[in-house]
Amino acid sequence: KGTVTLVGAGPGDPELLTVAALRLISDPEALVVADRLVSPEIRSLVQGELRVAGKAPGCAEKAQREIYDWCVEGVNEGRRVIRLKIGDPFVFGRGGEEILEFRETLGLEAEVVPGVSSCLAAPLAAGVPVTHRGAAHQLVVSTGYGRDGSSPELPYYDENRTVVLLMAVGRLGKIVANCLEAQGFPRDCPALVVEQASSPRQRTVVGDLSDIADLVLEHDIKAPATVVFGAAA
Repeated sequence: KGTVTLVGAGPGDPELLTVAALRLISDPEALVVADRLVSPEIRSLVQGELRVAGKAPGCAEKAQREIYDWCVEGVNEGRRVIRLKIGDPFVFGRGGEEILEFRETLGLEAEVVPGVSSCLAAPLAAGVPVTHRGAAHQLVVSTGYGRDGSSPELPYYDENRTVVLLMAVGRLGKIVANCLEAQGFPRDCPALVVEQASSPRQRTVVGDLSDIADLVLEHDIKAPATVVFGAAA
């Protein structure tokens, strides 16, 4: 049998790949299984066979099944399979689910190589520190999209807390409304959204909770994007 390694690709800039990640995706004998969220700059570094699943909104489960099937096929052929994932595999990357799937389907323990998570790298790429003395001494990181399609229930507003949301841009209006109506966030709470952080296509929109959802629609911001609320923004 072959092997499976989950590898974090970081936010998008190849310079932010770990040494281990670059070594693994440079193996000409490896089968690299990625999805569309991994930047084209990083995908271009793959030396072996590359397969890319769609994993667009609305068809994520179908793409995830395709990814599993490709990995199983590669392992059964005795190949080294590299499952390449944006950011870090264990930070809202379904890495834990994939580890369990490979254990149950293939009877093997996948290895994991950490990556730079967008929850820290995206704000940094926009010049925003998620913690800052006198402004933010707490950090909350949340998904914007639960497994059952639900939106997150964020903690009640704290002026000294930064909130970072991943996979939230598609339902930002609903999340903002909940923050304003149920969680005590003020309308003038600073907010920004970073699209395709650290890549040549990076765009950042800046506002507050009164207008950030409208700005995202106006500028047609799409995934992958990272949302930041709080004084540090």
